Amino acid sequence: MIGLKRQSRMLAAGAMLSCAALASAAGKYPDRPVKLVVPFSAGGQFDIAARMLAQFASKELGQAVIVENVPGGGGNIGAAKVATAPADGYTLLTLGGNHTIAQALYAKPGFRIDTDFTPISMVTVAPHVVLVNATLPVNTFPELVNLAKRSPGTLSYGSPGIGTSMHLTFEMIKANYGLDILHVPYKGGANMLADLAAGQVKTGIVALAPAKEFISTGRIRPLAVTSKARSPALPDVPSLSELGYPALDAGSWMGLAGPKNLPPDIVQRWNGIVHAFLTDPASSRKLEEMAFKLSPSTPAEFDRQLRSEVEAYGKVVRENKIMAQ
Repeated sequence: MIGLKRQSRMLAAGAMLSCAALASAAGKYPDRPVKLVVPFSAGGQFDIAARMLAQFASKELGQAVIVENVPGGGGNIGAAKVATAPADGYTLLTLGGNHTIAQALYAKPGFRIDTDFTPISMVTVAPHVVLVNATLPVNTFPELVNLAKRSPGTLSYGSPGIGTSMHLTFEMIKANYGLDILHVPYKGGANMLADLAAGQVKTGIVALAPAKEFISTGRIRPLAVTSKARSPALPDVPSLSELGYPALDAGSWMGLAGPKNLPPDIVQRWNGIVHAFLTDPASSRKLEEMAFKLSPSTPAEFDRQLRSEVEAYGKVVRENKIMAQ
């Protein structure tokens, strides 16, 4: 009987020590480098913003935050890698709109956006911009609509690829205005912009940041942005919301997430880092110069956005019978 009591006390003491050790370990987070997976190639606007966040977070955490580019599959390969990672806060992911599209576009994307991740915060949004080649006799978006309606099926528009948020946004624009314009998919926005500037395609849609150089040199003309309000980077260019499409508010956004079941204290820690990053004067100024809109959110707000976009983009994919290639 005495032995049993002693054994019970020892087990209880051991349990208390284990709990204390776990609490101590949690309190030291992070005690090693954190990996931030960017599911696209290095050098793009998505990667640039992620690296800025990683550099800022390293200072806040006192640990290295290492960016790992895992491109391929339209962002699916990197996302799938994080979906199966341990939920310990040492592997995080920069999500984008393409991941909400993937659920409808691919039979097996390798993850479910609504169940396999823990949303942390939205970070940035860069609106799409509708563009035309400078030689096209069109100076406003209403003029483009009139031209397309006078000659249905003769105009074509370029996008960075099938199933991208730019592709689906233009399909929504076509449906809203009743336009018949052929889609020409490219392997990335840079290729599309080069052909648009050269006149190989007359109309296009892309994220605003990479288009700024082409716009400033006069090779392409911006007609409208797809955000709810005008972009400070193009203050003279109207939003489509102003031009008869008030429901549209689309862009290339970046958010931060972890694997499902990420501990709440780690979620809040990183949410605070994102908010601090976006209110830091040096960071915010640089992001805004690159045409990013700063969009911090709560985890719950980010979760609602993900679910809303899965529904909205899924509807466009199904109605237009868009298939991944």
